[in-house]
Amino acid sequence: MKFSNGPIIGAALIALLGTSAQAASIAPRAIAMETTSTREMSHIPGMTDLGRVPDAMGMHIVVSLPMRNKALVNQILSRQMTPGDSMYGHFLTPSETRALFSPSGASVNAVASYLAAQSFTNIHAAPDNQLIMADAPAATVSRTFGTEIHSMNGRYGRTYANVKPALIPTSLHGMVLAVLGLNNYSAHPHILIAPRTPARAKADRATAGAAALTPQTEITPVPCNGTGLPGTTDCIGNAYNAQQFRTAYDVAANINGGNDWGNTASGTPIAIFTEGDMTQVLVDLKLYEAANNLKAITPKIIHPGIPSPDTSGVDEFDLDTQSSTGISQVVKSLYLYDNTTLSDSDTTVGFARFQTDDLAKAGSASFGICEIFPATDGSLTTEDEIFARAAVQGQTVFNSSGDNGSGCPVAASTGAPASGPPMQSYPAASPYVVAVGGTSLIASTVPGAPPVYQIGWIGSGGGISLEDSSPFWQQGVVNPACYAPSAVPTVDTMKCVPDISMDADENVSPALIYVDGATEEVGGTSLASPLALGSWAMIETRKGNKLGFAAPLLYQMYKNNTTLNATTGMYTAPVVTPPANQLLGGLIDMTLGDNGMYAALPGYDNVTGLGSIDVQLTTKDIPNTYPHGP
Repeated sequence: MKFSNGPIIGAALIALLGTSAQAASIAPRAIAMETTSTREMSHIPGMTDLGRVPDAMGMHIVVSLPMRNKALVNQILSRQMTPGDSMYGHFLTPSETRALFSPSGASVNAVASYLAAQSFTNIHAAPDNQLIMADAPAATVSRTFGTEIHSMNGRYGRTYANVKPALIPTSLHGMVLAVLGLNNYSAHPHILIAPRTPARAKADRATAGAAALTPQTEITPVPCNGTGLPGTTDCIGNAYNAQQFRTAYDVAANINGGNDWGNTASGTPIAIFTEGDMTQVLVDLKLYEAANNLKAITPKIIHPGIPSPDTSGVDEFDLDTQSSTGISQVVKSLYLYDNTTLSDSDTTVGFARFQTDDLAKAGSASFGICEIFPATDGSLTTEDEIFARAAVQGQTVFNSSGDNGSGCPVAASTGAPASGPPMQSYPAASPYVVAVGGTSLIASTVPGAPPVYQIGWIGSGGGISLEDSSPFWQQGVVNPACYAPSAVPTVDTMKCVPDISMDADENVSPALIYVDGATEEVGGTSLASPLALGSWAMIETRKGNKLGFAAPLLYQMYKNNTTLNATTGMYTAPVVTPPANQLLGGLIDMTLGDNGMYAALPGYDNVTGLGSIDVQLTTKDIPNTYPHGP
């Protein structure tokens, strides 16, 4: 079957299935039903229930099926990175992944026949059998899954959501993981625009062109928090262009010694997860390339679902495309997985397409949502399985950790510490995603020192997930307080966020990009994630795309450059006096800054994670950093 436009499953399949399909046509309430991972959304705070949606309202649903052999994922990841193991350096192909993890054809047929018998249309399955897509009116959806779809209004605008859990017949026991598409809450880009007066905005547009992307030293810096650090200026006052980011992250400026390899990502294909009409994004990318003397690239747009005319996210996807290719100078290919919306059901399909295509070694998603949403509607468990399959294929997804500090990333104002309840952004909280937090780049005036210091950015998303477990590579590194309060006394460890961090400060060190044909200064962890993607792509190119999933390698590099405390089992970094940065292998460790609940400290912390990537030194150090198992 093809993913999004393959054969439609319908009457012919029902005829072949005979009695099983006839049994499935019985009304759901007439047969025994059981729950799925999709729970009711009516308890989401800040929303007012406006009653049932019209029966005829069209809905597109995505039924996810659980992967087989899920327990093997961590074993495979460990073996892939263990020298001497027969799986060392072997990343699964999509066909190998399907053979090992995909639901059976019998399960797909059983679920599809049930949907067809309930009058769903346009039923089609993903090539790996994990997702089945179908359409039906709201009344049919409600009846089929024993729920009700209600209109909602409030903090997230006018939306709809299921107010009862999604049910399936017990005859499908073990075949359905979640029913997605019963709500249309959407993820939010983690982008921040630098403050601008009308006069400044007019000046930016008047000087659009190559000259506009040179350091803005002649313009008064935007307001920002003074640091008072010795040997530094409070604000750089400049927006960063492509070459300046390369200097800051030790790509071409040779700031930390060693050889200047002139790194690019010419051998590595990358992906950006987008939404809506990309016409202007492509125009702006060409302007940025010309201004920065970059080799032009023509992105390849892939539509996992129905193309959308929406242009509201142009600034976000301008930032993603320009920052990732800017710091890397050249990429082999740039794929845009262009979703219909940023709702959970659509982004799930987009991530799945990335994994089953296996065209890009790494991708960046700069949007997220408070983890309570995907945990409730079932997309968290579904996407965790998608990311796990991508990881064993050697693919890495980088994701912004959010701009609300230690608080929920979209429940309150962004760019502030501890705004909203203490929970993490998803997908950043997934064990099989590299969560990227934020830093501030501060100009240094110390002779012989690197041209910038980094400190933890005040809005950097970080803390302890309430929903997703900590992966084995975090053990001995992250704060041992990463425990789920509800799990006591079993004390299951939960994922600590972020994993790494890059520039995100829209006031102190914004990126200078093109938006709608003119220059704009932007930040947020929507900048940090594509910077990490571009940096990793350069490292992959130098290593022949043989590194695989980034997270275990980065944590092992950290362990190899810190000290193991035999008593506590924790790896500890040297204590340095702030604001000094220190290098732990190829990781730039920050020791100053906070995000509300957490402070940047020597070693891992919930503001900056392991630290930032020094591209040259990570390229040098990472070949000897292979984990030896959980």
